[in-house]
Amino acid sequence: MKKFIAVVLTLIMMLAVCVPAFASTTITDKTANTADAVLKTSTQKEDGTEGASYVVTFPAETIIPWEKTKTVFTYSVKSQLESGKRLAISVVSASGEKALVDANGVKLPYSFSKTNAGEAVDTLSYTTENEIVDMNRTFNIDIAAADWQKVPVNEYTGNLTFTVDVVNA
Repeated sequence: MKKFIAVVLTLIMMLAVCVPAFASTTITDKTANTADAVLKTSTQKEDGTEGASYVVTFPAETIIPWEKTKTVFTYSVKSQLESGKRLAISVVSASGEKALVDANGVKLPYSFSKTNAGEAVDTLSYTTENEIVDMNRTFNIDIAAADWQKVPVNEYTGNLTFTVDVVNA
């Protein structure tokens, strides 16, 4: 039994000092005098995290002044994704009903529109045109003047839900 343990320990010590060999190219006087070395990037950062990333930043709170019919909502998009990938960003009313509500349950309806064209849209959705993006995006929160006149002066609140997905181009 002692011999067996000695042999096993000897094998373990021999394997512990083995150095792994890496592929290499050597130029000698008996081979060609040129050779190539491959340079290759990784999709991971040095710390092991994924290199592709995105950040969509939007304000936690937006104040709409009383009787303001168009309020610009600005958010920023920054991404560096894999080739052929894009960000798909959508914004909807969290309640499913485009209305701000006061403490008494009174509703003040609103709608979305594009800031550059002014046309109303039911759902805000946007897919980036490139893998690399660093820009601000905007849309309008519209409240009709007639709707302001139908509700008492109170504080009305509601939430927007942003959804961001990485999709194929």
